[in-house]
Amino acid sequence: MAHSAENGIRFNASVVRGFVVFSRVAGWVALAVGVLVLALWVAGVGPMDTIAHVQAGMHAASALACVFAGSALLLAGRFPAASMAMSLLVALLGGHELWLHASDPTHAQSHWLDVSFPDYAGRPSAHMTGLATLSYLLLAGVGLLVVAKRALWLREAAALAVIASALASAATYGQVLAGGGLALLEKLPILTAAMQLLLVLGWLSSVPTTGLTRVAVADSLGGAFARRLILPSLLLPSLMTFVLRTGRDWLGMSESLSLALASVVAGGTVATMIIWVGFLLDRVERQRRTEVALRQDAHSDGLTGLANRRAFDAAMSNSKRRPGEFSLLMLDLDRFKDFNDGFGHQAGDDVLREAGRILRTVMRSQDMAARYGGEEFVILLPEGGERQVQLAGQRILDAFRGHAWPQRVMTVSIGAAVAREGESSDDLLRRADAALYRSKASGRDRLTVDST
Repeated sequence: MAHSAENGIRFNASVVRGFVVFSRVAGWVALAVGVLVLALWVAGVGPMDTIAHVQAGMHAASALACVFAGSALLLAGRFPAASMAMSLLVALLGGHELWLHASDPTHAQSHWLDVSFPDYAGRPSAHMTGLATLSYLLLAGVGLLVVAKRALWLREAAALAVIASALASAATYGQVLAGGGLALLEKLPILTAAMQLLLVLGWLSSVPTTGLTRVAVADSLGGAFARRLILPSLLLPSLMTFVLRTGRDWLGMSESLSLALASVVAGGTVATMIIWVGFLLDRVERQRRTEVALRQDAHSDGLTGLANRRAFDAAMSNSKRRPGEFSLLMLDLDRFKDFNDGFGHQAGDDVLREAGRILRTVMRSQDMAARYGGEEFVILLPEGGERQVQLAGQRILDAFRGHAWPQRVMTVSIGAAVAREGESSDDLLRRADAALYRSKASGRDRLTVDST
């Protein structure tokens, strides 16, 4: 999975692409719905009013604004100038509607769209409602600011206002479905609210790594939560309203019983979201453990549990060797080949495991023990001069001598070297290896510190 980072936030590239695709889909849907509603209006059909039996449809002026806004969203990526022109048309249309509301509050005069087409009986007025007008003006501002890449805080504030009005309309629609009054739907029809919500989310998704959507595309646990929980959380009030009114008006429940039903639904919804979060956390934790295990497998020796040669080489390359304060010990199990031949490879593996456990026990937390190869081990002392080397080596010798080995006593020979000014890793290893050779030549089971 590819990732990208900006302003210190690590983004999930595939999620970012998904948001951008959603913005394109939102633009096409808004354009298609606007054109369809306009065509039906010209034909004298009000389909949403017929289906929902409420003033929930989209007026002709709103449909025209929806066409302009959808076009602006689709043009934003490749043709920013054309996109801004379309957003300006939305703003001009909204400004004209606002002037009509101020000069003719009762809509006694015909709308210019009504005059432009033949009068079909029963065709609804083309006038845009007041709240829809304000929302489209805000939506035009969001589009202009997104394309201009200016005033992020103002863009986000306008987007939040559009979202709030659309969700309020959705909550009112829940009451209508349950038998309540029209209320806000007379000021902001549900189809208009839905398209405005889709468009504002499309604009925010077109620039997903800025503003409100940054957390949703972040490659983090917070981003995963945001992507899954924001929408259900926003829709919960509308669901609650619907359940409450349904209980009271359709089922004839008392207010207290309806509230109890609404509380059960709310509790169940929240519990479902918590379970969802729990599954997500569990999956993330399992993935984290798998990644940790893979990293450990890549840098640890499977038999002894110590670091492997790769990890040791990386540590040597990245270490800051301060002369006289950085040391290296090389260890070799004495007569291990003879032990392997006499007791078998399984017993030899058991000895290597015990050797790893002993080294982990006697080393300090800042030291690094690694299996260098076969029966040979290395230990880095990042904060160890000659005295620390002597103490560490003696602890290792005593631990091996005092261990209860099942077949026969196993001892270890140790060679050590303290880093010098400007010394390379290869030279430090060579001196420690030479010291180890001298320990073996001198009778084994001893420590030799290179002092040349």
